[in-house]
Amino acid sequence: MTAVKQLIAVALVWSIALPAWPQVRPPPPPPDDEVPPPPRQVPLEEMGYFESCFGVPRVGAGRFGISGEVVIPLSGGTSSGPSAPAVPIATGSSDERAWLIAAVLATIALPVVLYSIDKPAPRLVLQRFQCPTFTLDILGGADSGRGALGEGSFGFVSTRFGFGIGHIATDFQYDGAPQAVSSFSTHFLVRATPRDHVEGGLAIGYRRSVLHDRIQSGLEVGLPHRYALWRDGLRTLALELRPLLLVGSSVEPSLEAAFLFPLAQVLHLRVGGRVYTFEGSLLWGLSGGLSFTL
Repeated sequence: MTAVKQLIAVALVWSIALPAWPQVRPPPPPPDDEVPPPPRQVPLEEMGYFESCFGVPRVGAGRFGISGEVVIPLSGGTSSGPSAPAVPIATGSSDERAWLIAAVLATIALPVVLYSIDKPAPRLVLQRFQCPTFTLDILGGADSGRGALGEGSFGFVSTRFGFGIGHIATDFQYDGAPQAVSSFSTHFLVRATPRDHVEGGLAIGYRRSVLHDRIQSGLEVGLPHRYALWRDGLRTLALELRPLLLVGSSVEPSLEAAFLFPLAQVLHLRVGGRVYTFEGSLLWGLSGGLSFTL
């Protein structure tokens, strides 16, 4: 009898608890649209050469992304100054040559001062500085001079090829002139990180010049540089200066200046002139041409 009463009590408890069982179930999970999806891992695509070197700048992307820069001081460019007095200079036309040497040294010193106070270059210019850069200058003009060339002007053509990447560059130049000074030269350049308005580097190389049966050659040092007067991306209106000193049996200075007018992204018009000495005789001329940069 007692066992029957226990079974009846268990049945009553079970019948009361069974309707309440759905109420103690855990709440359903939130909808799928409320759960933020995990971040999708997109592989970094390498930029092509044109996008890296001519396109919109992007930091740290691609093979030629911008990295940390180490500024190379340009004070070494004036090291050729103290060596000039040690080389004998001929008495003929010495005043003209001395004035030109002073102008070359001043042209070397000026960008060093401006570089130290200039602000950093735009990001696209720094990105282009890290890319392999090929330059080709094709010029034509005429030289004049009282001593070496006599009366009149004599035409010349000039071709300059350059290659650079980062802080290292090199160039080769050939000047052909049947009745004037023909020459070829090559230089190794250590370039500083570009600034907003000043670009350039220290050049050390060799030059050989020929006028009829007269030859002068020797070590050449200088500081080729340019001043960016206006920028639109890589299109730049600039003044380019090439002050150089040829150290051989005597010191022969040369100073070339040209304005660069942008015609396209990789093409500039060059208009300028040059003044230099050959065995102490002062020569000068005007030139114009095109400059390609790839």
